[in-house]
Amino acid sequence: MKRASFWAIVGAAALLGPACGSWVKIPDHHVTVLAVDRLNKGEEFTFTVNVSTLSGQPLKKWDYQYKIDWVGAESGPYKGKSGILEKIRVKGEKGSATLHILGYDAKDQFGEIARHEFVVQ
Repeated sequence: MKRASFWAIVGAAALLGPACGSWVKIPDHHVTVLAVDRLNKGEEFTFTVNVSTLSGQPLKKWDYQYKIDWVGAESGPYKGKSGILEKIRVKGEKGSATLHILGYDAKDQFGEIARHEFVVQ
């Protein structure tokens, strides 16, 4: 019985693990989006969200979510981690698109913390 209880606790902890990650939070962090300003329809849109402390120390693998408003289509949300290259195939039609980076604000409200606008040709 003791062994079964141990594995039940380990299993429960594994399930809770992803929910206990370190989320990007404004104004505690500085967020920078590195991405192209223009790309062709059908290509892969790639970007990296870099997060640092206010003193400038980079923070790797901090959690955020993102969504993209394409012309005629809306995505996600998708999960991402700071410092990791993200890739997504261009959807929608030609025109202006917006990448929305989602995290927490000073009041622990979840919402947009950064954005990047780009053009699909």
